[in-house]
Amino acid sequence: MAKERRRISAPYEAEVTHDDGRLVEVTVRAVDGHELSPKALSSAFAAVLREVRQHERHEHIPVLDGRAPELRRLAEAWERSGSELTDDYLAHLALAYEVVARQPGRSITEPLAEVIGRPGPTVKGHIGRARAAGFITPTGMGRGGGKATDKAREVVTAGQT
Repeated sequence: MAKERRRISAPYEAEVTHDDGRLVEVTVRAVDGHELSPKALSSAFAAVLREVRQHERHEHIPVLDGRAPELRRLAEAWERSGSELTDDYLAHLALAYEVVARQPGRSITEPLAEVIGRPGPTVKGHIGRARAAGFITPTGMGRGGGKATDKAREVVTAGQT
């Protein structure tokens, strides 16, 4: 078992324990003479959850069709966006959507949701916004599918320069 101790935000310290890459234990304790009141404990757990989700986005991005770069870049774009639906994020979402959509028998939304650490229905809404903004080609009412548009590719390319 590998232990990783990290100070989340004073006045808390969290010890996160992984076993073969799996999170198996989290211990939160007050430091510097503080105490964990119910309100402080709630705040500490929220901070720990944010850290764990951020770690998972970077360490456990699913590899689909050997094309993880689009998924890794989607996670990075989400972080840069500050959880806002920016053109940069929506364009990266479109490119990742295209990669996941090519996989037979897979949900499109769930792998993308896993990458950015948000619920599937939230990401489904993001996909709708990307489609409405012209980053994913339109499809029939209630039908999945579509591809990243030239607009999405241009936004991503412009952001790389």
